[in-house]
Amino acid sequence: MPVWQHASRTLKVWLRARSQTFFGALLGASLLVSCHDNETTARVVTPRPPVTGLHTTLLDTITNLPTGQIAWSTYWQLCWVPSPGAQAYELQTSTAEGTSLKLRRLTKPCYRLQLAAGRNARSQGLLNRKQLLDLQAGQLSFRVRAVFGPASFSEWSAPTLLQADTDPAASQ
Repeated sequence: MPVWQHASRTLKVWLRARSQTFFGALLGASLLVSCHDNETTARVVTPRPPVTGLHTTLLDTITNLPTGQIAWSTYWQLCWVPSPGAQAYELQTSTAEGTSLKLRRLTKPCYRLQLAAGRNARSQGLLNRKQLLDLQAGQLSFRVRAVFGPASFSEWSAPTLLQADTDPAASQ
């Protein structure tokens, strides 16, 4: 009798005695995986270099409204040089509290985020835009990696802060 079948029978007896089915199922699954680990072949993956040429830009959109008003938005855009052979890109967000485990999948080498918006008299221009942008500065950072296929990624880029325009030559 193989070792994993003996361990499975022992586990079933123990479960009936303890009635801890959820814990037992987790333990059994990990036991089966560990028994079969010696039969699997390991694959060495060499990470590809990180994406390059990261640069940021602030983009403003203004819509004229009736009665002499405007609606405006300011967007922060992060772009990078496309990686040859990349099928997609993944973006990871970090804050002062930590790094998000949720990755944002992108198909193009740019990401855009609205930072400020307003609606006011046209004569006031982009009212309080600077103050709204200053509140956001330094709150978020992003890093990017290229996706080449299942379990095939580039290394992560260095974090890029949420800030005004940057020079793409400085990030290479």
